[in-house]
Amino acid sequence: MAESVKKSKSGGRPLVKKLPQTAAWLYHLLTLVASLLLRLLFSLRIRVDSSVRALKGPVILLGNHPSYLDPLIMAAALWPRKIRFMTSRDFFRGRFASVLLHKVGAIPKTQFRTDMQAIKTVLGTLQSGGAVAIYPEGQRSIDGRLQPVDESLFKLIKKAGCPVVMVMEQGAYLAWPRWAKGLFRPGRVHVSASLLLDRDAIKLATPAGLRQTILKSMAYNDYDLQKTRPVRYRSRRPAAGMSDICHQCPSCGRELAMKTIDRAIICRNCGNQGLVDTTGLIRSAPAAPGAAPCKVWSDVASWHRWQLNRLKKAIKHDSFKRTFPATLSWPDEPEIKQPVTGTLVMTAQELSFYARIDQAAEHTLVLSIPLKNRSGVSAKFGSYFDLVYADRLFRFTVQPGQAVILLADIIYAQEN
Repeated sequence: MAESVKKSKSGGRPLVKKLPQTAAWLYHLLTLVASLLLRLLFSLRIRVDSSVRALKGPVILLGNHPSYLDPLIMAAALWPRKIRFMTSRDFFRGRFASVLLHKVGAIPKTQFRTDMQAIKTVLGTLQSGGAVAIYPEGQRSIDGRLQPVDESLFKLIKKAGCPVVMVMEQGAYLAWPRWAKGLFRPGRVHVSASLLLDRDAIKLATPAGLRQTILKSMAYNDYDLQKTRPVRYRSRRPAAGMSDICHQCPSCGRELAMKTIDRAIICRNCGNQGLVDTTGLIRSAPAAPGAAPCKVWSDVASWHRWQLNRLKKAIKHDSFKRTFPATLSWPDEPEIKQPVTGTLVMTAQELSFYARIDQAAEHTLVLSIPLKNRSGVSAKFGSYFDLVYADRLFRFTVQPGQAVILLADIIYAQEN
């Protein structure tokens, strides 16, 4: 449960009426177990500045978000300090997960929407001297680089006025890529924590100044260091799932053309092929006699950036349109709304969903969402993507699943 907050009679800052009851022993036990496993599986290396260790009282911890491992890594790095993590409400849907997350003090947050209850809980925790961890990207990195950051973060930091610590990981994306089939890939992960802003710096800064400072400090690309000092991440099938993000062929240019087999990523159309090694880097496969040399990008981040740049050019044309069979559902309203099958149409301006209301009728437009100024889109690669519109959550399960990243990128390309 979240604590309730009220204003003081003098009209000052909110006061905490009651903090939630959490199980500190469970938090510390899980952190110690996680720390041991992280050191065994990922040779976790931790560097925490003395200024961070010396901090007492309220603190906001900002971290990059390359993988599922991130909360465990941050908790291990800053132990024995107990941290409350801001967590997507999606993780609270299961009964067991919900109980566990509440017991360790996680703060549920609705993605890509203003969640006043979550903000009140954060401010209440800070006013009681606690530490709150926020992942400004809002979701795990798509390609090992920094994702867009919600502008409301900078206002929250300004309002809280407490020290801000930056916790940055390197190698975690390669250890568990978002697109990967299967579990993690043992290798090496580094984490460092440093004081980014003290109270005086926050007091003097504007939200725009905070934005510039934070984004500059958070910039990362997990593939950059691999090209100079490669680290191996053990996997029998290092390419498995990569085609769910690297879907477009760099040789023939066809979308949704790539497939993966173990360590190979191959174009179904022209046979262009790349080989992925345990460093996560990609090299061109040897070409068949008399055939043109194979052409691939050296890493997922570069490949994805290339696809985005092509989309940005394509959506400038009025004729741009992508159409796929899909199912529309409402994850927050399962008792009220039943899933509807139909056709999803994406143009440069809007997303439209057409459904057959009854067997005798033609497909009818049941939903239209303008794409400009979308607050965010999250996706499960190879399956579905979620979009918030008019404060409601819509889920589109697309066929083929490989089209999910293409559609999410069309939305992303509007504002980037």
